[in-house]
Amino acid sequence: MADNFWGRVLELCEWKGISRKELSAKVGISYSSIHNGIKLNSIPSADIALNVAHELNTSVEYLVKGVCVSEATRGCELSSENRTLMEQYNMLTEFNKQTIQELTQSLLRRQ
Repeated sequence: MADNFWGRVLELCEWKGISRKELSAKVGISYSSIHNGIKLNSIPSADIALNVAHELNTSVEYLVKGVCVSEATRGCELSSENRTLMEQYNMLTEFNKQTIQELTQSLLRRQ
């Protein structure tokens, strides 16, 4: 598990299948800003941190401190088993992702 802001950002990007380039475009910062933040192990300004957190559907507190502080973000730290499942899911084609979603929904209805 990552121990700094950009490390947690990169973990969440990998988990969600978002590239650094995509994140920089969505947040409105340059790719080099992300690269320099990683290289220098720095925390961005509050407005950028907030935008990054919003795009990754997490809290600034999680990105900065690595802890979940509210009900909205509780459980944001994944077990290694769940992380592996998400990484494998992200490697699937869109068709196979849809198939997994439909299968999951079907199994949940049976419970």
